[in-house]
Amino acid sequence: PVQDFLLRMRRKGVSVLLVHHAGKGGQQRGTSRREDVLDTVIALRRPADYEAVEGARFEIHIEKSRGVMGDKLAPFEAKLEVCNSAVVWSRKSLADVEKTRVAELVADGLTVREIAAELGVSVGKAHKLKKKTEAAESVK
Repeated sequence: PVQDFLLRMRRKGVSVLLVHHAGKGGQQRGTSRREDVLDTVIALRRPADYEAVEGARFEIHIEKSRGVMGDKLAPFEAKLEVCNSAVVWSRKSLADVEKTRVAELVADGLTVREIAAELGVSVGKAHKLKKKTEAAESVK
């Protein structure tokens, strides 16, 4: 019935926003069939280094998108901040956030395995990120 409703709304040119929570594993709960008729699926995720005192800071991942491709779908981090008494959203690409975090961890003397554990990535990816960070530092 929900899919029929969504399809009727699409035919009428009406946008519908559905909000659904993730299960313990971070993926949606239940069947993936509910996404079949959706044009866009967005997942909000907590950054690995998030602390509650930061307030609204999260990663945005576009998991499904009809009609949009390429760099526009790259995941990014959004953060609500107060600047000059105004509340504004800031945005950073996850690649930039990751580079900054790896540079911090390398400066702190962490090993590749420790960096991988901290970032929640494979040891191979952590090694590549560390090499890129060290190469960028040597150019400066």
